[in-house]
Amino acid sequence: MKIHPKHIVALAVLAAGIVSGAAPKEMTVATDGMSPNDALLSIRAAKGKGDWSSWTVHVKPGVYVLKEPLVFTPADSGTPDAPVRWVGDGGEAVFSGGEPLSDWRDEGNGVWSAPIPKTPSDERACFEQLWVNGRRADRARLPNGDSANPIAGCLRIANASITPVKDAAGKTTYIEHVTPSNAAALATMQADKMPWAQMCVVHKWAFSRRVIKSIDPATGTVETHSPVNWDGWKKWNSQETLVWFENVRGGFDAPGEWFYDGKNGRILYRPLPGEKIESVVAFAPSSKLSRLVEIKGDPDKKELVHDILFSNLVFAVTDGWGEGRENNRPTQSYQHQAAFSNDGAITATGAHRLAWDRCVFRHTGNYALRFNDGCVSNTVARCLMEDLGAGGVIMGSWAGHVADGETLSRRVISKTAPHSVAFNRIEDCIIRGGGRFNPEATGIVFTHVSDSKVLHCDIYDFFYSGVSVGWTWGFRGSVAQRNEIAYNRIYDLGKGVMSDMGGVYTLGTSFGTTVHDNVIHDVNSYSYGGWGIYFDEGSEGVVAERNLCWNTTDGGFHQHYGTGCIVRNNIFAWNRTRGAVRMERAVVQDVPCTLNFLNNIVIVKGSPLAGRGVRNVGDIWAGNLWYDFSGKPDFDGLDWNGWVASGKEILGKYADPQFENPEAFDFRLKPSSPAFALGFKPWDSSKAGSSGRQ
Repeated sequence: MKIHPKHIVALAVLAAGIVSGAAPKEMTVATDGMSPNDALLSIRAAKGKGDWSSWTVHVKPGVYVLKEPLVFTPADSGTPDAPVRWVGDGGEAVFSGGEPLSDWRDEGNGVWSAPIPKTPSDERACFEQLWVNGRRADRARLPNGDSANPIAGCLRIANASITPVKDAAGKTTYIEHVTPSNAAALATMQADKMPWAQMCVVHKWAFSRRVIKSIDPATGTVETHSPVNWDGWKKWNSQETLVWFENVRGGFDAPGEWFYDGKNGRILYRPLPGEKIESVVAFAPSSKLSRLVEIKGDPDKKELVHDILFSNLVFAVTDGWGEGRENNRPTQSYQHQAAFSNDGAITATGAHRLAWDRCVFRHTGNYALRFNDGCVSNTVARCLMEDLGAGGVIMGSWAGHVADGETLSRRVISKTAPHSVAFNRIEDCIIRGGGRFNPEATGIVFTHVSDSKVLHCDIYDFFYSGVSVGWTWGFRGSVAQRNEIAYNRIYDLGKGVMSDMGGVYTLGTSFGTTVHDNVIHDVNSYSYGGWGIYFDEGSEGVVAERNLCWNTTDGGFHQHYGTGCIVRNNIFAWNRTRGAVRMERAVVQDVPCTLNFLNNIVIVKGSPLAGRGVRNVGDIWAGNLWYDFSGKPDFDGLDWNGWVASGKEILGKYADPQFENPEAFDFRLKPSSPAFALGFKPWDSSKAGSSGRQ
């Protein structure tokens, strides 16, 4: 399957603004003139009359506060030769979902307050994030902590249970009881403030935000209700689960914090030193406005939105949408992975040949961009995404779609269907400061996506994985094939909050997928699973080569279970536990697990070189160079001679690789390195990352 040449030409046209045919037309959006929606409707009207000229909308600097999303339909499309371009015209042209807070007053004792804004239906807007003077303000929390360091002072779990109950109509719901450790800390929670308080729970790779129904002060037990029976509740424990409470009046005690006082209809804020009430600038996301732009194509009808470019624009301040966010009430979210239920500030369905170039996404409650069913040949390039409630980009259809007459199975899938997501490109972007509202979010997620690329990006400061590819668990087939994750710099992940993650994480059948020339470091889990490269359940047909991974809680590489994957010519250094190279399972679903591990360099200092299960996984391990700087090598419980005798390593060597300065993370090899004789090929790792790295 190859991208059609016209798609390549169209992307170049969009980026360069080259047009042909009818004379290009222009219009200008300004804060004191035409609105963005007026411009959208004007172009739609012209196209409805048969005018298919190219259009450029010049958006003047300023803040354009949106009360509802800008909705692009097939009628708003351009053509490859006559695209529609929305261009920020110097300075910052900001499309904002923010509602300014005004009429501040000094309440004394270091507290300011402002009235909660009203929704269009004249209700008090319910929101859970606030930005003050350009900074995400910390929500009142118990125990104390903030969005950049949520683990600070967290409680653990002493006991948890879930009980199904039926209402009068026979519908089953579930009552959950959780008793945190140090339950006495909950005594400050006031019953009349509880409708707007939430219990936040991190459990391994998942995060839940629970609306509190009641608290029993005598036992310290918290009760919540849920329509979902998730067995993970029964597995919550003190070793792998963290708990804190948000929007708690008793936790409103430090400068920079805010509290939503729903009972009295006011926002309370404790100013930072130097902030002045007469000049404070504060924004909250307008109630339920999580999407600033919606791209609404219809893949079933082949009615697509296409050939539109957004350039040099800023998209800022959105709500965090997920389950339970309806009806202007606090978020009630359940256990998932990678914040899969979150939408994006830009949310697209049925989008072809759209591009975002040099745009900025910041202060979101959700992902910056989400691409759903039927999104093909789209580009996100040279963009900055920061201060994200969830992650940077989540892309993929809601299911694994295949062409008519084909079935989803463990084979090469080479045809697309109307709902397929394919041939997209994310390149040269900086994606940082994520998971600030939902810490399970990932920098970039490809679910049911094929033939797409993540290239030359900087992805850092997240609590979970950097890049995730695939969305099927086990050996049952996947359309997530021929994706490329290359030349990225991925680091500062996990941060001791989440568990079971990777700098690059894969799932399912992935024939043709490559993970190469990435630099991955500082992946730190809470309890387990801080891996550099992580082939999770059913990973199949992935090639990982020329990746440099260091400073991981667990192995630089881990395969939970998979088959037919190749890991070659990588460097894995300075893991702390569980084995620098580790595998878990030998046979799953009657499929023997295999791995080809070739010409890699692995170094540690006192931790295992190879972890449990490695000797039970088949295929070839050859030409690898291993070394433990502590002088006590451990290969899955064997010394070097035992490791070689087990037949696991062929033509490999145990010796100092002779890096220039591995303690300072300079992994260039000296000319005398024994790695060269084993067939190792050095590469220039400085080429990883974005051109605009900060």
